[in-house]
Order: sequence, then structure tokens, then C-alpha cells
Amino acid sequence: MNSHPQLTLDLSVRRAQGRADFLVTDSNSDAVAWLDRWPDWPSPVLSLYGPESCGKTHLAHLWCDAAQGRLIGPDDLCRDAVPELAAQGAIAIDFSDLSMADAFDAYEALLHLYNLLAEQGGYLLLAARRPPKQWAIALPDLRSRLLAAPSVGIQAPDDQLLLAVMAKMFADRQVRVNQDVLTYLAARIERSFLAAEAAVVQLDQASLSGNRPITVPLARAALATDPADVKDVEDGIDAQE
Repeated sequence: MNSHPQLTLDLSVRRAQGRADFLVTDSNSDAVAWLDRWPDWPSPVLSLYGPESCGKTHLAHLWCDAAQGRLIGPDDLCRDAVPELAAQGAIAIDFSDLSMADAFDAYEALLHLYNLLAEQGGYLLLAARRPPKQWAIALPDLRSRLLAAPSVGIQAPDDQLLLAVMAKMFADRQVRVNQDVLTYLAARIERSFLAAEAAVVQLDQASLSGNRPITVPLARAALATDPADVKDVEDGIDAQE
């Protein structure tokens, strides 16, 4: 029995961001198809939306690589920066860290950037949690342009994607787990990428803390919310060791 939990270190995790690392299923294939269609877009701008941790930022990085563009955050956009940004020819703005894109208040700069890119034959990719029709856009000209442009969503993960994403999250942590562990987790967590990431982090920390391999019994203990349940499961694991 291991009565002395191992100290775990909060080390940074390197997430693979290449094209081969993006997992395509029915839940995100429309978004991937639209980005692959570039530069044959019917508008200078494309809006990409979906829940937190669904892959929007990953896709934005891939698009910037293909378009030789630049990925920026809302704080990087101001009126004075617009000419330099437009000269890049392709700009992606990632609103993923905002609870809603309407928290972004540089609408005049965004309209100016849109107009300059359109004049110069450039492109703009907007990534956010909600589509532009749900943004509180005060400028009618900007709102009309964004609503007239294509907007594509990433849906909640299906079974195939949820399993694959968790396997990738473990791999990013240099951890390999058996399929039975992934299947167990997928059946018991909320169907979201955020919940999948939380479960992976929780199980990885439990494994390091207890110096134990990642198994279904350990997953059961890590996901248990009742302290008594955790103790029962841990006792069962210790009895098997």
C-alpha cells in the first residue's frame, strides 16, 4: 500500500498543433471543409464558433499557417494597429478566451480592418464561442457585413471524437492509456471538450500522486465525488496491488 502520495508538479503541457493532430469527425467536418476551401470564400470573412476547447484555436493556427497569416487576440486590435494588420493579408482573431464575443469593444477597429482587408483582397477569420448573430454589435455596418458572411459551427463531440480527443490529451501529457479507460471516462463525463480535458487532468494527477498506473479502478476513484466512495475505491485498488 502506498501511504505517501507522490508530489505532483504543475508542469506545462505541450499540445500538438499540426494538421495531423486535428481529429476530424462529423461534429467538426463542416468547419474543416470551410477552412480547406480557402481562399475560395464567398466573403473576405469567415466566422468559426463552438464551445470552449472544441478546437477553434487549433484550426485558426492551421489556417494561419496555410494563409501565411497572423493570429491575434482582441487586445491586439486597435485602430492604430489596423494598417499593419491588414498589410499581413490574412488575420485570425481568437475570441475563445472570452465568455462572449460581445465583451470585445473594439468594433470600430474591427470594421476598419474588415474594410481594408476587403479592399486589398485579404481575409479575416473570427473564432468565438457564439456566432455573430448573437453578438451585441453596436455598429450597423459591421453587423451587416458579419451576418452576410458565412458562419460555421463546431458541434459537441460525438463518441468517436470524444474518445480520440481524450487519447490525444493523454498523449500530449506523454501518457498512454488503454481503450477501456477511455470508454469508461466517455460514458461518465459531460459530453464536452472541457469536461474531457478536466477528466484527463484529474486522472493524470491521481496517477502521479499515487504512483499508480492509469486503470479503470483509478478512473473510478478520480471521478468519485463522495469521499467515502473514493476511500472504498482506493482500498479496492490497494487490495489488488
